[in-house]
Amino acid sequence: MKTRIRIGGLLLLAALTLAGCGDDPGSDLPVNTRLGGDFTLTDHNGEPFRLSSLEDRVVILFFGYTHCPDICPAVLARVAQAYRNLDEQGDAGPVQPVFITFDPERDTPAHLREYLPWFKADIIGLTGSVAEIEAVAEQYGVVFLKTDGQDKAYDFTHSDYIYLLDRQGRVRKLYPADFDLDEVVNDVQSLL
Repeated sequence: MKTRIRIGGLLLLAALTLAGCGDDPGSDLPVNTRLGGDFTLTDHNGEPFRLSSLEDRVVILFFGYTHCPDICPAVLARVAQAYRNLDEQGDAGPVQPVFITFDPERDTPAHLREYLPWFKADIIGLTGSVAEIEAVAEQYGVVFLKTDGQDKAYDFTHSDYIYLLDRQGRVRKLYPADFDLDEVVNDVQSLL
């Protein structure tokens, strides 16, 4: 059942990724008009955060949860490395990594504030109510499903794409979890 949900979600995401792409003069990266949009969640400092507050910054956006046993921390480490590579080239100033949790019960602002600095990439952590997170996930075509484990433990089955947003907050490209660091760095630089 979980596998069918994941495959179905990934097929939907692939269709949305290919559909609704427009051109933007001056860039080779198409604008995806089917995914994305502004939203408001709560940041790791407990303050309201709007995506539009990052206008004029290129955003590397990832959805996941901090108690993930494998994929999420590995992807966060890769996003952080891409950011550090940009920093070494003097291009990190107008770039902002953003992490949105699926797990507001455990990923409180205080927990995100403690967890994300380990990645050394100035990542903004976002949480909110379940309904708020579901609405943002839907905007971005993200699929996630809470799965019960033993002793009240739980995990999430989820899509694991990384989103590149331009300075206007538009989705320009999606990357798989094992994305090529140089590709992301080059794509970010093309939007600066």
